[in-house]
Amino acid sequence: MDQQNRYFPILLLAFLFASISVKAQNEIAFKKIVIDKTYISSAATTADIDRDGIVDIVAGDVWYKGPDWKKYEIRPAGAYYNTTVDPTRPMGSGARYWARSIGNYTKDLDGDGWLDVITFNSQGSPCYWYRNPQKNYDQLWQEYMAIELFHNESPQMVDLFGDGEPVVLAGNHIGDGKYTLSWFTPKADPKELWEPHVIGHPDNFDFKVSYRNTEYYAPGGRGHGLGIGDINGDGIQDVITAQGWYQGPKEGMKKENWAFHRVALDTLADPEKIHLLFAQMFADDFDGDGDNDIIAGSAHAYGLWWFEQVQKDGKIDFIKHEIAMDMSQLHAMNAVDLDGDGKLEFVTGKRYFAHLGKDPGAFDPAVLAYVKREIDDGGKLKMKAHLIDDDSGSGTQIWITDLNEDGKPDVLTSNKKGTHLFLQK
Repeated sequence: MDQQNRYFPILLLAFLFASISVKAQNEIAFKKIVIDKTYISSAATTADIDRDGIVDIVAGDVWYKGPDWKKYEIRPAGAYYNTTVDPTRPMGSGARYWARSIGNYTKDLDGDGWLDVITFNSQGSPCYWYRNPQKNYDQLWQEYMAIELFHNESPQMVDLFGDGEPVVLAGNHIGDGKYTLSWFTPKADPKELWEPHVIGHPDNFDFKVSYRNTEYYAPGGRGHGLGIGDINGDGIQDVITAQGWYQGPKEGMKKENWAFHRVALDTLADPEKIHLLFAQMFADDFDGDGDNDIIAGSAHAYGLWWFEQVQKDGKIDFIKHEIAMDMSQLHAMNAVDLDGDGKLEFVTGKRYFAHLGKDPGAFDPAVLAYVKREIDDGGKLKMKAHLIDDDSGSGTQIWITDLNEDGKPDVLTSNKKGTHLFLQK
């Protein structure tokens, strides 16, 4: 059957996706490949680890050698590997419930020509980097601590300064119950902790963002929700958080303590929930009016929104628009032009049993979907969610790459249902 005539099987979840278009010609089809059926990580990435010209997969404790996906350990696999998720087990029942990996990235950190692995354990714990053993893959990789206690469950490695050199962006615990939002640079000595550069410090705000009234953090320095994008249209990347955005300085980009513009997107999304938890956040001009809007989904409740940028009293403000309110635990998001039309789509998914069945919608299908902007019959913009899969979901990171080099972006996820690759047809 010709690809354009295939009907994507979203009717099975029509009760969940009232906002999803069922027009076959609008669907982007994927082939699902199960890399690993068991829980090993909440994040995954791709890279040519062994320099054989074939893309491999990294998922927390392990990497899978392409194209057959043979598994090798980077560090000893945690007790959560090969375990079955039990929703009757109390949440505080120990580390077997959470994998030690909510973000994976690769970079040649020691300059030896081989890609090393950066792994964020879980927020409130260390971020490590692992030195590539250069084909000695039957041994564990040498481990170095990069950040002692990072925070925010959406840590990222992004080209913040537009110089082609991605940096780590995350919260940083500095003691006394305080967390800054910072970007980090490695030291020459691999045994030294990476140097933090403070974007936001909790002492610099006239409002307090707190956790249980004992810990205080700069917006983005703790909790959930983080991203980058040019909000004010000056051509410089800003940092987006659930409570507002930090303006990238025009001069001395790498200076500390960026100007903060408070816009409570979390409260705007749901006025009944203070500090609603988002996943990764992205900025793009959805409505074509020349300024960048923001998209975000709820990490531990129902909801996916886009926020339209407007001017209010001479300042940047936002208006909320609902995309899909029938998807829950959208704990990861990534952006890519999936269909080659020059416009970004946004891939998001449910973090299966993020809180062991305690979140709203926890027992709904583990969906993975993409959001595409469309124009309805009245000429009005509609941001619509389209189903990719209903039995995988996402973890805390969605990775997008053209793995099979056919010119079409593919999607990789890892969570309690295993590690899954979706090759675009």
